[in-house]
Amino acid sequence: PGDSIREIDWLSTLLLRGETLGGAMPLKRVPTSEYEGYDVRLWQPRMEIYLDVSGSMPDPRRALNAMTLAAQILSLGATRAGGWVRAALYSSEPVVYWQWCRSETEISRFLMHYIGGGTSYPFRLLSRSIADCGTDQPIRVVITDRDFDVNYGFEPENAGIFREAAERSPHFILLLHCPDPERVRHYRSQGAKVVEVPDLSDFPRLTAELTLALFPVDLRDCNGSV
Repeated sequence: PGDSIREIDWLSTLLLRGETLGGAMPLKRVPTSEYEGYDVRLWQPRMEIYLDVSGSMPDPRRALNAMTLAAQILSLGATRAGGWVRAALYSSEPVVYWQWCRSETEISRFLMHYIGGGTSYPFRLLSRSIADCGTDQPIRVVITDRDFDVNYGFEPENAGIFREAAERSPHFILLLHCPDPERVRHYRSQGAKVVEVPDLSDFPRLTAELTLALFPVDLRDCNGSV
């Protein structure tokens, strides 16, 4: 149970374990590469996504939510690059999927949840993540709008947490809808990378470009299908 049918070696299962035991304990194929280490990616990225699901955006289960779509694109890029993803959806309080996940389906389903209401970026969660990850910090992406500016200045310690995240993360990226140019300059001065999203319709294109920049496509992985 839980094994991919495509990974099960049915012939070996029947020959070595029989119909009864084989059904409960199937044998899986173990792929081998022609060259040592060829099938193992040298870089297996981890990405931590913070997605604003406040009332300013629609429920993605009922209407197109450009920010949720952006999170889906990023998570798909990370998992298909051989990496892991975890995510926090936030409005007034965060809802998290905090174990590292490589399943496109699981993380995609989680990202479709919606909270609504006010906006309060979880700086304390970010601070705990930085402490917990130690020397193995993930890429961090925040998907939000100008409400982030208010959250940033709400508590005195938030600026320090932000700066530490920017300093210690391989990339600390803000995808900001319709940002204030002055705030953009400030966030960049603190070490963050800011992707300015002028219109909601720009989210898919800009996020796809960001994803390709973070996880370049290896042509060896392409088989002609989409």
